[in-house]
Order: sequence, then C-alpha cells, then structure tokens
Amino acid sequence: MNPSVHKLSVIIALSSLLMTACVTERTYSGTDVPVTEREFDNTAAARQRVQLGLTYLQKGNSEQAKYNLDKAEEFAPHLEDVHVALAYYYQSVGELELTEKAYRKAINASDATGDSLNNFGVFLCQQEKYAESEQMFLRAVKMPKYTRSASSYENLGICSRKSGDLAKAQQYFGMALKYDPRRSVSLLELTEIELELKNYQQAKQGLARYHRVIPESAESLALGIKIEHGLNDTEAARKFGILLLAKFPASEEAKQYRASMH
Repeated sequence: MNPSVHKLSVIIALSSLLMTACVTERTYSGTDVPVTEREFDNTAAARQRVQLGLTYLQKGNSEQAKYNLDKAEEFAPHLEDVHVALAYYYQSVGELELTEKAYRKAINASDATGDSLNNFGVFLCQQEKYAESEQMFLRAVKMPKYTRSASSYENLGICSRKSGDLAKAQQYFGMALKYDPRRSVSLLELTEIELELKNYQQAKQGLARYHRVIPESAESLALGIKIEHGLNDTEAARKFGILLLAKFPASEEAKQYRASMH
C-alpha cells in the first residue's frame, strides 16, 4: 500500500453538543399547580446516544458502543450522524460490508452533508474502489455550504496516485493547493510525483516550495537527497544528508542514509 493513503483526511463532523429534550409547561384548570410534561425529542436523544457510543468506542468498549449506537438508530433512523457513527464502529471491528452499508445510509439521509460523502470516499479508497471513491469526493465538493474542498481534492490526489493515475493525481493536488496554497501533504505529494517521473528540476522546485511552508522533516530531507542524486549534484545531496543526520539522527531516514554511505 502506498504510504500516502495514511494521509487521507477523515472529517469528524458529528455533533459535539449534547442536546436536551424539549420541555413544555402547562397549567390545568381547577388547580394552581403547574404540571410539566416532557416531550421526547427523538433527534436530541439519538445525538446523545451517538456521543455516548463514540465515547465507549474510543475507550475500547465495543459492546456498550454498539448498544448506544443501536439505540440512536432506533430513535432517529434517518439521521446522518447515526449512520456515520455506525460506520466508524463497524470499521473499527473489521465489519467492512456493514461499514459500507452504514455509509450508504448516511449519504442518503435527508440531512446528508459533504462530510459524510468525503468520509465514505476515504473508506472506498482504502478498499481500492477508486472509481466510486472519486465520485464521492467530487459529490462532496459540489455540496452546498461545503467548506472543506481542499481536503477532499487532496484525498482525490492521494487516491489517484494510489491507483497509479499520476496525471490525475497532479491535477487534484493542484486543485487542493488553489483552495489552500499551504497544504503540506499536497506540496509533498506533488514533489514525490515529479521525482517518480524523473522530473528532477521540477521536484527540486516543489521541495523548495514545501520548505517555504513547512519546516524540514526527516522525510523531506531524504527526498532532497534523492532529488539531488537525480540531478547528479553530489555536493547538494551531501548537504541534505548532513542536515538529516544533524536534525533527525534517530529517524529511519537517517539510518538508511548512514547505511548507504558504507
């Protein structure tokens, strides 16, 4: 698996506030004592159960997580958050078919948002269902009021690269950078693609652009070494190597560089 797939952006957009049930107060004739009746709010109750279920899931208690998420679905079977939460649950326990079913319910919910389309796209990409994954991300960016287009275009780039379509990956990473020019993953991915295509000068320019935005890392310095070797500039490659050993001596990249020197 391409390591880039680990950089896919899942958007956590589930409700963070616990909503309280609606309360009405009525006074009946013949008495001065008001009688308070609680009207059960199914949506609020479902959101509370979702939060409780996700909390249990985070703590590793899958049994209580499932109990509360089932209750949430019982209260509000048409709520997007409920099905997204169930998808998280099923994926965490390795039930991939049920994960996909839950996501399909989420994106078909009456309150469906671009976030659930993006997250379903991530899941489909992880399952190597690239064509449908692309459809989900593109649907997400077209949704009204969707504000995370940069994230979804970056996901499109990562999945296109994973599928082997480098031209399409470059196009989508470019779109992500139009929305957010400081998007570090897209900058680094584009640099890696140029290196892969043996476009060493473009790769060098891409890495310089990345370093204007993000501090040097073991990964980026190792990339610099490869690029300079491609340009046959051994002195520039050596400078990247010195930086790598000085700044990140315990990194895997530094270990590999030391090994290559012998």
